[in-house]
Amino acid sequence: MEQVLSSSAAQRATGSLRGMLVDRTAGCLLNEPSSLPTIDELGTRLRKKMQRQRRRTRDGSAQEAIECPSGAPLPPAEWAPAVYQLTELARVPVPPPAWWTAAPPLRGGVETRTDPTSYYLDGWNRPGPDDPDVFCFQLGLAGWGHSQLLGEEPQRVTAGQAFFAMSPSRHHCYLPKESPGWTFVWIGMQHPYLASRVAKQVAATGPLIDLRPEDPLVGITLRLVRGALRKDFRDRFEAEIALFEFVVAFERWAQAGRESISEGQRLMDEVRSLVVAKLPKAIGVHSLAAEFGMSRSHFSHFFREQTGLTPAHFATDLRIQKAARMLLDTRAPLKTIADACGFANANHLCKVFRRLRHLSPSAFRQVCR
Repeated sequence: MEQVLSSSAAQRATGSLRGMLVDRTAGCLLNEPSSLPTIDELGTRLRKKMQRQRRRTRDGSAQEAIECPSGAPLPPAEWAPAVYQLTELARVPVPPPAWWTAAPPLRGGVETRTDPTSYYLDGWNRPGPDDPDVFCFQLGLAGWGHSQLLGEEPQRVTAGQAFFAMSPSRHHCYLPKESPGWTFVWIGMQHPYLASRVAKQVAATGPLIDLRPEDPLVGITLRLVRGALRKDFRDRFEAEIALFEFVVAFERWAQAGRESISEGQRLMDEVRSLVVAKLPKAIGVHSLAAEFGMSRSHFSHFFREQTGLTPAHFATDLRIQKAARMLLDTRAPLKTIADACGFANANHLCKVFRRLRHLSPSAFRQVCR
């Protein structure tokens, strides 16, 4: 496998990803830094070093041992610590203990791919016809590649995005020609019970997920990758505990997503009821906020966080929906419709209706009736 190898800058990696690479058996961080640069400083430092390496390589006078594939993508600042730490770990292979050699509990690693012709994974392939199903998890750290289900459009996987793939399956993973390269970590395991739990969640969430460096799922993923590289689990039992922690972290991530969606839907239903109940008067954001015991600014921030919409836009769109129904179901003049839907006058209704529906009320009535 083509590997990324970093310089001694790996010793300074820190930020929100520091604690995720802690050796839990020793209780310390590999290469504990003496000074703690910020995430932005780490990203800038990595970019400058890799750019200097490329310039020296081109003129044939390279002196600094920053070994990375030509044209390797630069990681975003928030993911740079993971690249520093894991690529340093991958630089020196660690001989596995006897219990690991007999039956590896998991596989994993960190890779950079820059040649599209050398990287193509087919989900139908597996080590042997009698081997159990394998599930893999791959998290992008820099650049991008494609994850694709047979017969569907490819999905771009960038830094902070991850996907699950089962084998055998109709899944394909590859590096497109237009990609600048792709740095990622991956884990794979053959555990029928855990694979079934992962498959159940993937059926509900889809295979592609978005993650942040501080997410617990990222933390346990990096711990598993470290374990695959360093073979530093005490025994098979500790390795299996870590695999269970990974699956539980994914299930919690999926549950949090469902709760967030349902909370947003409940909030919109409550606001919809309030808007409709106040008609023909228009209820303002200040009054909506008071109904929820919040200030106007707090409620606006809360509503947008939960729904992705501003409360003012949502309430106005509800009134325009009612106006649209009246345009189609009645012959009422615009002034009557404006009065019934909380608009100041027919001109106000026309202005807002055109902004949200891209047609005047009269044109809408003529085209859609």
